Amino acid sequence: MAGSLELRPYIWEGTYAKWRGDALHDPGLCADIRASWMSADERLIARTCEMIGWPKGYFYDDHFPPAEPQGRGKNYKHIPFQWNANHAPKKLSADCISPGKGRFTVELTAEKDYVDINLSLQNDMPAAVGPIDWPFCMIAIESPNFRNPEHDRIFIFDGQNLRSFRDINGKAGVFIVKVAGGHGFVPVVHQSLPQSPVESQESVVVVKSQCGRYAAALGFEQSYSAFGCTGNMCFHMDPFLGIFQPGETKKMHGRLYLIQGSAQDAFERYRHDFR
Repeated sequence: MAGSLELRPYIWEGTYAKWRGDALHDPGLCADIRASWMSADERLIARTCEMIGWPKGYFYDDHFPPAEPQGRGKNYKHIPFQWNANHAPKKLSADCISPGKGRFTVELTAEKDYVDINLSLQNDMPAAVGPIDWPFCMIAIESPNFRNPEHDRIFIFDGQNLRSFRDINGKAGVFIVKVAGGHGFVPVVHQSLPQSPVESQESVVVVKSQCGRYAAALGFEQSYSAFGCTGNMCFHMDPFLGIFQPGETKKMHGRLYLIQGSAQDAFERYRHDFR
């Protein structure tokens, strides 16, 4: 695996699948991501489209059954999309039609030490919809380097320093961290969760490896919230696309960095590339 990172469609097996148990979801738009310095059985799993929704419905939701089944998921009809893996392990892509609603695309491209992320969404409905919530989940339960249930190695930038979730919130657990430029948006599905008193001043979340020699960072042009879970040991930085007018299409660019270096190094890479 010398050279670039490698991408493949995620197969529903291994520690993560066992951990989920009966709480199934469609893995069709999940990606298996590996670096040359990872051990043979180590990977990050990108759950790229956990859901793509607006306050009254979903373009896509990978949960079985749908999230919020008595609310916006009540009338959701699932379509199982799959990656175009013709160019794997270099590239994965998906072009997905949500009948009567719109279209979304996901493209992941593996480079030497980052995965380039390109998302798009089109609203084909006759009315404006939004704000859009698009949880982009990086699952680390199968990565000894990056799983961190203590939340003391997962950081956001508070305007002065990188600060860990544990430092900000006083303990490990799910706390929603709003992001500057995200207009205070918290989607319906997360409004019952505690919210952090600190706002991230950059649209990037950084994770230091257990050994300290590597770092991961997930960042977008603009996000609305960051958080992490202690079960699947995921970390989120969810992209903010705002409100869509009828017929409108928007694009969003992001990157997942997997570097040899410190958390600060990964943060500076993001700032160099996006700011």
